[in-house]
Amino acid sequence: MAGTTYPWKNSLDREQKRPDPVVFSAGDPAGVGPELLHYLADEYRPSGPSWLIFHSSPDTESLVNSLESRSGRDVLRIPYAKLNDLKPTVVQAMAGPGQVAVVEPQSPTVEPGRPSPESGRLAFQALESACDWIYDHGCLGLLTAPLSKEHVHQAAQTGFSGHTGYLASRFQCNVLMLMHGQNFSVLPLTVHIPIKEVSAQLKATVERPELVHEIRSIMDRPAFKGKKLALCGLNPHSGEGGLLGTEEQDYLMEFAERLRANQMDVDGPLSADGLFTEGSRKNYRLILACYHDQGLIPFKSLEGMNGINVTTGLPFLRTSPDHGTAFSIAGKGIASPASMIQSYRAIVQGEL
Repeated sequence: MAGTTYPWKNSLDREQKRPDPVVFSAGDPAGVGPELLHYLADEYRPSGPSWLIFHSSPDTESLVNSLESRSGRDVLRIPYAKLNDLKPTVVQAMAGPGQVAVVEPQSPTVEPGRPSPESGRLAFQALESACDWIYDHGCLGLLTAPLSKEHVHQAAQTGFSGHTGYLASRFQCNVLMLMHGQNFSVLPLTVHIPIKEVSAQLKATVERPELVHEIRSIMDRPAFKGKKLALCGLNPHSGEGGLLGTEEQDYLMEFAERLRANQMDVDGPLSADGLFTEGSRKNYRLILACYHDQGLIPFKSLEGMNGINVTTGLPFLRTSPDHGTAFSIAGKGIASPASMIQSYRAIVQGEL
């Protein structure tokens, strides 16, 4: 929310402390997150940003060896139990370029493909600790590997609604979930709610005064600047003039007008069944979807592993692969690292 301050924002020499680290949370250790982190080692550069990895598995040896081989220096390894005592050491290490630190649990290794309350606990520990660090010290960006809301809940974190909601709550920000692809991006205006609640929640969302400014801030980023956006209708055929639903007439048309009044080149509300065809979607860099699956089904189908999940509105950039924990293939060495790699590059290349 406006006016929120963080300890790292109060430092007068903030700019002199760069580069900030890229912070990672490793996700559910029974999923593909840990092995995908290993693939990221090829993206590491000794002259690039430092890496601070909050791991969820004690089995970090191969990742550490790979990073030490590429960096030519020791990786700082810290048990969670000693993190507070050793935090000054970590802060000093992260102040320079190309340093790597891994915070790791000392619990028994979770078997890939076998999620449990323990794997949920370890995943949440990594995320919570990453956010604690960022709140105090800032970051260049946060990359989160997939976790399971179900197993985080089983670990007694019953209020957890996913990465996006947790980050919004931790940093007291209005956030948006942006699915960003190489050819087009999707912004769902409502996310993880039952379909029967979409109409009421959508109305509340588009009437929120800050929303137009938040979308304007996305369109001002390098990847979107000067491009067009489209607004999906909620109903089939965008309501057919009220015959198939009136939400378009009740509030979506007015919402589109407010976007135009804020110098955004927007078409809509448009019928979603035709908007995602090749001939139509190529006209737009960003598509505003009325609900989660309306936008994410075509996005994941068309962008595939090139897509990433971005949380906008935070005081830092958060990215994540556009897929889940993939428990069924975890540990088999067949998970594609493409979306994880794109998530990292989005942080360091500065387009978002």
